[in-house]
Amino acid sequence: MPASAHADELRAHATAGAAHALGQPQDREFGWGGAGSLSLEVPLAPTLGVEGKIGGLILSEGKPPKDPTFVQQSTGLAALGTLGLRIRPFFRAAGPWLSAGLGVVQTGDLTRLGFDSALGWDFRVSRTSRWDVGPYAGYIQIFQSDDAVRPNDGHVLTFGLHIGLGVPDQRTVRGDLDQDGVFDDEDACPAVRGARTNDPTTNGCPPPDRDGDGVFDDEDACPDVAGVRTNDPKTSGCPVDRDEDGIPDIQDACPDKPGVRSADPKTNGCPRQDRDKDGVFDDEDACPDVPGVRTVDAKTNGCPPASDSVRVEKDRILLDDVILFDLDSPRVRRASWAIIKKLAEFILATPDILEVSIEGHADATGKAEHNMVLSRARAESVKKLLVQFGVPPERVQAEAFGRSRLKVQTNRAEAANRRVEFWITRTRQAETP
Repeated sequence: MPASAHADELRAHATAGAAHALGQPQDREFGWGGAGSLSLEVPLAPTLGVEGKIGGLILSEGKPPKDPTFVQQSTGLAALGTLGLRIRPFFRAAGPWLSAGLGVVQTGDLTRLGFDSALGWDFRVSRTSRWDVGPYAGYIQIFQSDDAVRPNDGHVLTFGLHIGLGVPDQRTVRGDLDQDGVFDDEDACPAVRGARTNDPTTNGCPPPDRDGDGVFDDEDACPDVAGVRTNDPKTSGCPVDRDEDGIPDIQDACPDKPGVRSADPKTNGCPRQDRDKDGVFDDEDACPDVPGVRTVDAKTNGCPPASDSVRVEKDRILLDDVILFDLDSPRVRRASWAIIKKLAEFILATPDILEVSIEGHADATGKAEHNMVLSRARAESVKKLLVQFGVPPERVQAEAFGRSRLKVQTNRAEAANRRVEFWITRTRQAETP
């Protein structure tokens, strides 16, 4: 990770630890002590810097010299100042380091040449921090070549803790607000943790989740419908479907029973029903409460089989012939008795039809009050004939609507509007709990 020397900030270092002399006669005549230093590093390159250091050490009094002609040493004190190099061979921040320098050492009233070196391994306190902490071991050598009596150099081993104010982590320098490893200057979603992609418009953003269910689209089997995460890739992200009928519980009116999809929210996802037990399911049965037969006509499918001139469409009984009345009279013409008889036979042959309503209608000519009376009288006349042909009176009701429900809203439509209609109003299945 190249960088120019002037681009790096100054680095500061401090050490504190224990010290002990090495080699004769110092390791006998001095005991354990302590050492510490402060240094400032000027970077030359990302992993190299010039370091100026000041420090000191103190060694406790040790054993008397083996030669009784020498005076026993008291506590050993030394202050040093060095100039050298600090190297981090692998990392710009934290990691292993090595320092070495030459300078002067002051011991008592004597000034001597000194060499100081140390080896350590630092750890970054946090990714957003510049502080490094780690163990170190050092070596100090004090040259005493001008001492003719005891020319032995001083050798001191130090070890302890190093604390440094190092170079900022490169990720911190560039900025990574959401700490997802994608720097802010290339992160399309710098405040939201995401993943690195090759698309600049999505780099650093979370994977898309169109339905907002927490299951990302790339692993969501139902990316446009909110669901739940599962261990099955085929269902993860899909709505819960306890009965596994393909209809989510949120839409399933019978979530614990496998069923079929329907347009009615009350039956969607429920098993197909057949209230009248005629083998035609209710969702395709035009007469779901009256047993019937299957036909290819949606209007009559599941309705009672048509007899001669009589058929059922949903809850209405239709006749192939028109019931004729005398002009401005409730009297049924003799020619229409045959069709009324066939209607009576049909009702008697279909016991599941408990009640039929006869609706009398009139045309738009004449007064409304007169038409209402006339339409009721005509409905009663048809009822009377049905009863005469064997239909129990309690199974037939007569109602009048006058001209309130015209069948055709055009001129010359009086014949079409003068009529009676038959509606199934009660069935055995509808009344069975």
